[in-house]
Amino acid sequence: MNNGINIALVDKLLQHLFPINRSLTGEGVEKSLTYLQKNLLNDSVIKSIPSGEKVFDWEIPPQWNVKDAYVKNKNGKKIIDISENNIHLMSYSKPIKTILSKNDFLKKLHTLPDHPEWIPYRTSYYRRDWGFCCRHNLLKSKDFVEPFEINIDSELKENGKLIWLESYKKGKVNQEILISSYCCHPSLANDNLSGFIGAALLFNKLQSVDTKYSYRLVIGPETIGTIAFLSQANLSNVIGGMILSCVAGPDKLSIKEGFDPEHWINKAAHYALKQKTNNDYITYPFVPDGSDERQYSSPGIRIVTPSIHKSKYYEYDEYHTSADNLDFISSKDLIETLEIYLQWVDNIESYCFPKRLMKNCEYQLGKRSLYPNTGGTISQPTHEENSKGSHSRQFDFNNEIQINGKHLDVFSWLMHLADGKHSNFEIASISNCDLKIVNESISLFLEKDLIKI
Repeated sequence: MNNGINIALVDKLLQHLFPINRSLTGEGVEKSLTYLQKNLLNDSVIKSIPSGEKVFDWEIPPQWNVKDAYVKNKNGKKIIDISENNIHLMSYSKPIKTILSKNDFLKKLHTLPDHPEWIPYRTSYYRRDWGFCCRHNLLKSKDFVEPFEINIDSELKENGKLIWLESYKKGKVNQEILISSYCCHPSLANDNLSGFIGAALLFNKLQSVDTKYSYRLVIGPETIGTIAFLSQANLSNVIGGMILSCVAGPDKLSIKEGFDPEHWINKAAHYALKQKTNNDYITYPFVPDGSDERQYSSPGIRIVTPSIHKSKYYEYDEYHTSADNLDFISSKDLIETLEIYLQWVDNIESYCFPKRLMKNCEYQLGKRSLYPNTGGTISQPTHEENSKGSHSRQFDFNNEIQINGKHLDVFSWLMHLADGKHSNFEIASISNCDLKIVNESISLFLEKDLIKI
């Protein structure tokens, strides 16, 4: 699939959405999802579930909003202020207005001594508490003088709601691929701003092309939002999925595999990475930890959902700190990762089980312009000038196939393995041939009515 993603658009999305204070619920999530709906995902819907409602073993929390939060020192100077950086406030902090001594305030303060200029990100979603986060160097400064005036102007609405965005693209078949991301973090650029922007851009791109499979986009709060979605979703047509998270960092591309490494969705992701990186990427085996793969892989659901990352969560020092900002990521890196996802989708779309129409012996390929008429050219590049051997793949529009020796190798394997029981992925693996060449060869055989899929 042609990427065609405008770097100026990516810059605009990052700049606009980064400052918004997002959490599990509240105005920040609504602002973010409404913006995506208006600018990228016109056909999407924003769904909701009331606070207090039971979803499996969980309960939807109260809706949290915050108007202001700061700490003043003895001299009335604001030394911590949510308007400077919204991760200064521990997410879901309850409202409070009080004066504390240094010793008491330190019990509610979170810092990173090993990175004294970074602000940590902390939450208290399911226990009523409050707290602030700041640079550790503040504790050593002349401004850190007691007593401290604490003010958190927040609300926890018991009659509130949790929301998520959902969009559906109908394909030629009802079998469905899930594209999932989360939007519950405040100003953290790689985790998780890049993920849900990337998911929205990927789905936006899919909306402009015909696809074999149907696709469903889900963007909501991590864990509880996915649990809420799953509690009311019809999953009967879902055959696999992907989770976008941490896709714009400076480090090497990587994959966290789905729980079944042999699943074709997982293999499609590996093929995409191999094709785009020349096999230069990191593989993280599945563990039931991390992001929403924990929910999708649970025993009653079992949807295989690998993730492709660029600076994976847990693997970079800036993770969950103020250093995970717009200087840490880049639009260029986000687009590079999206190109892998687009190739992944291309591979998914190509998944098939080719079956020969005539089962006995080899086809005579020469009379179909699929084999050189001049003998002795095996393993040498070739292309018949008068050949009609060109075929547009579903996503590679106007990309003519130039037949060469690699295609001839695959033709032999295709005639051997195209029994309707071996997928194109298996044919690529058994033949040790590139999936792209295998798919091109299948396209050529389809054009000549030698196989069906």
